[in-house]
Amino acid sequence: MTAIYSEGPDGWQLITPQGFPNERTLQELVAQAPDLLPLSGNPRVVVLGREVLIGSGYVDVIAIEATGEPVLIEVKLHNNAESRRAVVAQILSYAAGLHGMTVDEFEGKVLAKCLAGRSLVDRIRDAAQAEALDADELRQNVHDTLQTGGFRLVLVLDQAPPDLVRLVGYLEAVSTQDLVIDLITVSSYDINGQRVVVPQRVQPETPPPVEYSRPEAGGSPRSQAGGFAYGVEPFRERVTTAPAEHQSSLQKLLAWAKRIEEANLAEIGTYFGKRGEAVLLPRLLPESAGLASLYCWPDGRPAIQLWRSVFERRAPHSIAAVTDAAGTDIGQGNMVQAVSDGLLDALFRAYQEASETPK
Repeated sequence: MTAIYSEGPDGWQLITPQGFPNERTLQELVAQAPDLLPLSGNPRVVVLGREVLIGSGYVDVIAIEATGEPVLIEVKLHNNAESRRAVVAQILSYAAGLHGMTVDEFEGKVLAKCLAGRSLVDRIRDAAQAEALDADELRQNVHDTLQTGGFRLVLVLDQAPPDLVRLVGYLEAVSTQDLVIDLITVSSYDINGQRVVVPQRVQPETPPPVEYSRPEAGGSPRSQAGGFAYGVEPFRERVTTAPAEHQSSLQKLLAWAKRIEEANLAEIGTYFGKRGEAVLLPRLLPESAGLASLYCWPDGRPAIQLWRSVFERRAPHSIAAVTDAAGTDIGQGNMVQAVSDGLLDALFRAYQEASETPK
């Protein structure tokens, strides 16, 4: 477990974890901020619901990767020893309940309340934005994973006992590479009256874990695409290879993103898509979704993608100004090809509004 020290009058002292008052508190933390979980492969995860019925039990949190693989999350505290021992059987039971379903059954029987009339594909694309696959490919990936059972199973605890670590290591060793198991511990500290959490992925030492490499639809590995990196610099490196006629607009995108980052209005990351595009993602916290995604296509063309549902939640008063500057209505993921100073200024003000909107 990570040790945290605080400097005081008597020197450096070890801070003792405060723990969580109950499992619901930790469950709410995971559901509200899934990105804090250090999952293998660093996937983009979209939470769909909590306490969702699968078979005869309720999974704590159900989510899905941006590429369409369902994620089942179970939360347990060390003071619930009996439940902690049963957590592996519990989450495997939920996985077995999903195995073999069609996408329609998954949506209708398991996720009906979570989706509230929307399709699963729309929900993923709304939340994951530029990191989501095309609708047809996304639905095919969901179907394929339901049929193969290659889900991501996540166990979140405040402490991981050695017997559980060994069991997870065994399952990783004997399972196919399609099934991914993450064992995560989350420690909670009180530092000067502020709660600080420290998540860690527990990697079993023996037997050796199987290296995870889930294939994309069509059999190509994900390692060459779908990569994410924090910051503006990876996008800047990609821009250096773009043709000269696009450099002016791309430099404007970079300057705008740097301005957003310096004003602390969003968390900036760069996503590399499977078609060769590089995408700047200025994500609002805590929901980790953006008002816009900034593109550099493989041929160097710039574009700005707008997300209406996020505008409606976080910057509704900026919709009219951004619409005027874009010269088109803000749709759900529609593309604006012309990168103008007026549009970038309107988007900056929208992010300012979003930072002041109650979360």
